[in-house]
Amino acid sequence: MADRRTDVAPCGNYCAGCPDYLALALDDDNLRRQVAATIKKETNEDVSLAQVGCEGCWGTIHHTWSASVACKIRLCVSSSGFATCAECQDFPCDDYLQQFAEDSEQARNIRAIKTQGVDAWLAGKRQNPQSTDTDGKL
Repeated sequence: MADRRTDVAPCGNYCAGCPDYLALALDDDNLRRQVAATIKKETNEDVSLAQVGCEGCWGTIHHTWSASVACKIRLCVSSSGFATCAECQDFPCDDYLQQFAEDSEQARNIRAIKTQGVDAWLAGKRQNPQSTDTDGKL
């Protein structure tokens, strides 16, 4: 479960492919600068290099631009005892659809996890991180 919760968010975001996550995991200052510049561009918020880095939704680092402690999806999945929304019969629920479009990469990932199982899906993502196949075949 530890790898699953580190590599995939409750919503289906592939954390292990996220620059904010990788900047911390790889301790990469060049990547931190790129992430800080992206955050500035997207939110107009100045971010120091020390602030860049995300441990994923189950980690301890939470910022408004990364994994949020207050995320409704994270709170729901956590209270249900699930690893991701793929385990929930109500996917996609209203809370999910308020945050992500039904055709978003995250929703496609959840559908693929439902089809393949999280371990097989993660193995496929590790081999081909850019894949967003919706039928569960990587």
